[in-house]
Amino acid sequence: MAALLNDYAKKLQNHLQPERDSHQKLVQKGLLLYRQHLVHDKRISGRFLRGKVQDVTPVDCGLDLFDPLFFDCSCPHDGFCRHLMALFFSAYSEENSVFDWVREWKRRSTDGDILQSVKRASDLLEKKAETSGQNISMWLDDFHTAFEEINVNDEFLLDLSAREVYRRLTLFLPVEREWEPLYKLTAAYELFKYINTICLKNDFFSSTALMQFLSGEAEEAANQLSSAALPFVFDPFIAYFRENTRELAESVSLYELETVDFYRILWSRLLKKENWRKEEEARLRKEILNSIDAGENLSSTKVLCFIHLAFLLGNDDTALFFLRQLAQSGVNTAVYMPYWFLELKADERLFRYISAALPMIPRLLETCGDDYDKAAYMRMFFRSINEQALSAQQLKLLEKLYRAFLPVSAPKYGDILFLSARYREWAELQTLIGNTPEDMAKEKLERVAKQAPEVLLPLYHRAVGICIGEKNRKSYQKAVRYLKKLKAIYRKRHEEERWYAFFDEIKERTKRMRAFQEECRRGNLTDADGI
Repeated sequence: MAALLNDYAKKLQNHLQPERDSHQKLVQKGLLLYRQHLVHDKRISGRFLRGKVQDVTPVDCGLDLFDPLFFDCSCPHDGFCRHLMALFFSAYSEENSVFDWVREWKRRSTDGDILQSVKRASDLLEKKAETSGQNISMWLDDFHTAFEEINVNDEFLLDLSAREVYRRLTLFLPVEREWEPLYKLTAAYELFKYINTICLKNDFFSSTALMQFLSGEAEEAANQLSSAALPFVFDPFIAYFRENTRELAESVSLYELETVDFYRILWSRLLKKENWRKEEEARLRKEILNSIDAGENLSSTKVLCFIHLAFLLGNDDTALFFLRQLAQSGVNTAVYMPYWFLELKADERLFRYISAALPMIPRLLETCGDDYDKAAYMRMFFRSINEQALSAQQLKLLEKLYRAFLPVSAPKYGDILFLSARYREWAELQTLIGNTPEDMAKEKLERVAKQAPEVLLPLYHRAVGICIGEKNRKSYQKAVRYLKKLKAIYRKRHEEERWYAFFDEIKERTKRMRAFQEECRRGNLTDADGI
């Protein structure tokens, strides 16, 4: 076990970087807990070391001595924490010198002793501000060194190895909680760009899920950052993103939707100063107009990024003009618009963008692989708007939306028609989507039968034909039930002659179908006529 712990100690030294302030504090806090004898109940089982640390609240934690990247702790910190560090020091001290381990680890750094003397807060802030420019470079160096471990030669192993590298990067998060989302955002951003480059170079088309995962990680981190004022020491990082996002806007990508989405996340959540957005919009506008003047093909990615900046600045006429131009050229612009709806309330701006999306939706649905994909997009679309508010303020616009999404929106559209007592349109919708009376709620059929029974005639006629065509006893029994409904409706309308004409035609067409004839006699449909 001593050999295993010594091997683990060397691996941990390689993962912790003494030049990083966050890792220095991690070791320092772990030392403090260890020296205060707050680690107890240590136990080793095979390759695993477990124990308890009495911190502000007691925690249970464990280390995998084969791999420093596998661990667990009940504290809320996401990565390698001070409790794990204290547990390691406590176990290591039983056979070795913790002081020697720390001294050996510190030799790798030129920054001086980890256990610095206490300084004034203003001095520490000044020190941090001076070194923050180096921190962004340090992070980028760490990330790109880690990316070398990704399997870039196998399209189907790329996703797995990239996720593993990202997981390892985020295990050793900065100790200061306010830095964690910025670290995650930067890691996700750099990995996103790297994967895009690899996929473009090798024509890898199977990384959509990976790119969406990285966008999701970035959005979660960006939302955390946007919920509070950013400290001044973040300025070098913000400046990096502000300058570097042009790589997204100008990149050629096999994953255009995800690329534009990442650009949207950064400019909506992180880069929120109006003068920054105006400068970026002006830059993109100039490049787009120059391309048009030169007769060059426009990059739809760049145009979509420009549209997003115009949207954020409230330049709706510009945004909508370019949206329509892209849509006419075949770009599925409607897929991007739900992200913008989330930024708007139920006001005129939202209504304008929804109206602009209407003609784009059917074309987008045509590109969906199946009804499942269509329904998934519709759910995303309607989650981004307040249907209740839209129904109260712009009911006709909401109905147009439902019609644009047919047939997957049929349940939503059907509810509006039914609740507004537009029973004929409701019945026509059921026929359009292929519903039979069996597919409809009994209460709805009964209500329509009382108030507008004539609209049910086409539904029952169609259902009778379907059931007879299935040629089995159970279907014949359903057909008889529908025939009885038809007979009752015709009598209520005093149109018995039409009923008998229809039924005579049925009798003639099914005269050799003895099972169906028998079910009609059992249902007392034949009366005195016989079959």
